[in-house]
Amino acid sequence: MPHTRTDCREKSIYRAALWLIIAVYLAIGTLYAIETPAWQVPDEPAHYNYVKFIAEHGRLPELQPGDYPADYLEEIKARRFPSDMSIEPIRYEAHQPPLYYLTAAFVYRLVDLLPGGRHLLALRLLSLLYGVGALATGCLLIRRLLPHAPLLALGTVAFAATLPMHIAMSAAVNSDSLAIWLLSSIVLVVVSPGTRRWTLRRTAALGLLLGLAFLTKMQSYVGFGVALAALAWDTLWPGDDRTAPNGRLALGRAALMLGVALAVASPWLLRNIQTYGLDDPLAMARHDTVVEGQLTTREFLATSGPMMLAWSLAQTTFRSFWGQFGWMGVVLDERIYRALFLVSTIAGGGLLLRIARAVRDWRRDRELFSAEMRRGLALLTLWLALTALGYLWWNVKFVQHQGRYLFPALVPIGLAFTVGLREALTRSAQPVAVALAVGALALLALGLVTGDIRAFTTAMLAAASMAIVAGALLERRWTGSTLALYYGGMAGFALICLYLYIVPWLTP
Repeated sequence: MPHTRTDCREKSIYRAALWLIIAVYLAIGTLYAIETPAWQVPDEPAHYNYVKFIAEHGRLPELQPGDYPADYLEEIKARRFPSDMSIEPIRYEAHQPPLYYLTAAFVYRLVDLLPGGRHLLALRLLSLLYGVGALATGCLLIRRLLPHAPLLALGTVAFAATLPMHIAMSAAVNSDSLAIWLLSSIVLVVVSPGTRRWTLRRTAALGLLLGLAFLTKMQSYVGFGVALAALAWDTLWPGDDRTAPNGRLALGRAALMLGVALAVASPWLLRNIQTYGLDDPLAMARHDTVVEGQLTTREFLATSGPMMLAWSLAQTTFRSFWGQFGWMGVVLDERIYRALFLVSTIAGGGLLLRIARAVRDWRRDRELFSAEMRRGLALLTLWLALTALGYLWWNVKFVQHQGRYLFPALVPIGLAFTVGLREALTRSAQPVAVALAVGALALLALGLVTGDIRAFTTAMLAAASMAIVAGALLERRWTGSTLALYYGGMAGFALICLYLYIVPWLTP
């Protein structure tokens, strides 16, 4: 079917919007890479030393006792990494999978050939470029899954591109951006049209991606779970697709996929077995021994109790997802977190309303949502669930209440947030605005009775109610304009975080 002039115009607008989002991300990310004081991103010195060791010695480092100097680390952080204290002893990331560090070591060696030797900046910019790949792949993923909803694809990417904490981590020396890129690529392969055809080539390609993800970050288990779930779905619920695998073929394809992944990762695993022993191929036992002195969940429970643990987990996870900088020491103004919580609540409420409406529509018309869409959304939900479960599991052992560990699932999180926010600004604008106005009036009445008027929260609820009404009117005239304004505001907020919090609070 030939494309109409309107279709071509819409595609041009979509491409221009995507390039604009990526350009904004690159511009702000570059400022973060340049302006963030050296080593003032969690674990950056340890990641940097891993890269430096490979570049200078031509082999992988070995994680050894003493690589996590707890007292020294606390002192150097407290003194904001002064020039008279070396980062050399900080090497506790040496057990990590090597793919990112090998690519970064190549860049490190290239910088050696240039005058100035700004290795840290070059490595930060490398991570930022990996982030561009992750953004583009995430956008393509949602576009393939929801081809008639380009705004949702753009909103998903804009969420990640303007999230201050994500920008801070993307503009630092670590393997996060490459891991997110590979995970997004894996999910893209399994949700794209025609993926029910588990051909040998497609299965082997998926195994290759899984192997590369495994060689990048431990959280790659999420990719394995999503890929195997997709294969199981296509086997159990093939629908009308005659090319879907049967049980025997599915087992063969699973073996091929996992076999290719294992073959890709085997050199590193064999090296680890030789270095750390047959019973420790991932070096996790060595890691637990080396990081002695890191606060454990058991110790936290013994001193503070389960209620304080739950509160700390919820509060710190939320704050550090949006923005808690440095080594978790730079927190934003409490009023900012309240505003972010309100926006998150509005988006969450909008998402629930959209799901409820979708269920009602589906009950009336079972053909409304295609089998491919239901399958894809289920896999995205699994992606988020596995990431969240892994985060909780990690916190069973150590106190690691850091929202950035949820970033591998930024695509489903960004999609859910955008869907919810858009619902609150369109079809559900009236009930959302009324609920916010009622909340403001109720809080004001309570304050008048008790004598404790919470002026900021009351004003914030009232302003949000009016913003929803104004946004709904704007959406009727210019579709997508309110989302553009919101994410433009988030980009400005990211700059505020950089210049009002990160630079002044972390500069030695």
